[in-house]
Amino acid sequence: MSGEGEGGERLILRTGIVVAGAYADRVRRVLFAQLSKKIKSGELDAKEVARAAGELNTILYEAFVRNLALSKGDLVRIEAPYSLSNGRIVWDLRGLRVRAFREIGEEVVEKAVEEALKAKEAVQERG
Repeated sequence: MSGEGEGGERLILRTGIVVAGAYADRVRRVLFAQLSKKIKSGELDAKEVARAAGELNTILYEAFVRNLALSKGDLVRIEAPYSLSNGRIVWDLRGLRVRAFREIGEEVVEKAVEEALKAKEAVQERG
């Protein structure tokens, strides 16, 4: 635990699998959905939710675009723990978990399937 926000509520943002080109929107929507009751009750300001989503998205952008060079068609899954403390969202970045899956391209897949079909036909001709 981070020690920040003692007594704060601990939550986890989970995006599920999403194309890398849409991760920022998914992070924002999931965070707003998770916290909608707290926003409606006045416990949390919508501007704080937007700020926190932007903060996490900036970190993820650096990782995805600059460090991993992911393309928009690649897939990612994000889990980001956070706590609520005094009306603020505090990310536990040590607990941030990201899975990335690269798209290999239709041409590569089509060629692999063609090769597998040729191999199957060759076996059938011999047998």
